[in-house]
Order: sequence, then C-alpha cells, then structure tokens
Amino acid sequence: MLLTVFATGCGSGVPSDRPDLATVTGTVTLDGQPLEGADVTFQPESARPSVGTTDSSGKYELIYLNDVKGAVVGPNRVMITTRRDGADDDPSSNVPERLPKKYHAESTLSADVEAGSNVFDFDLTSE
Repeated sequence: MLLTVFATGCGSGVPSDRPDLATVTGTVTLDGQPLEGADVTFQPESARPSVGTTDSSGKYELIYLNDVKGAVVGPNRVMITTRRDGADDDPSSNVPERLPKKYHAESTLSADVEAGSNVFDFDLTSE
C-alpha cells in the first residue's frame, strides 16, 4: 500500500498549480537591424512573467522558471528593455536603455499566447 501512495505522489514532477504554458520564440529588431542583448518579458495578468534574452541575430526564447520553457497561455503585456545594471563596485558596467519607454516602462506591446508553439516578432523603432 505504501508503494501505491508513493507512486501516485511522484507524478510527472510538474506542480499542479503551474498555469498552462506554451512555447514562445521570435525575433526583435531595432530600426530594421537585429537587437542583441535585449530582455523580452511577457507578463500575464495573474502569474509570474516569462523572460528571454535576444542573441546576436535578435532571436529569443521565453523561459518561465529555471529550465521550464514557455509563457502563460492568454493575453500578456510585453516589455522589451536593453538596460542592464552593472556591478555595485563598477558603475561603468551599467548598460543604458536604448529603447523608447513605449517598449518597456510604458509598454503598449501585447501578445495573445495560444496553446502550442507561438512566434512573436517585434519590429521596434528608435523614435
């Protein structure tokens, strides 16, 4: 009987309180050029955000938690930023924001994530 309880308690290792997730990838460009090193955040209404960082070709893939890929299914506010806080002992390692506030602090971007695989490309302008 103990074996049965143990086996049913293990399950798949996926917490039952985790929301439905879907794969999200895409490309971010700024003024027509790939934007490297930007953080892309998808913030759903009532769950933790998913974040990805663009590579040298502007491509990103969202991570929900540690090694769990994806974003919450449903409407998400999207924020994209290039700002990086440097080390406390080296203020010169700070990276200033290159994007207008309409893409991060006052973001007007959104995405409706659907079950399965999603591709959201963002063509940003510096003005």
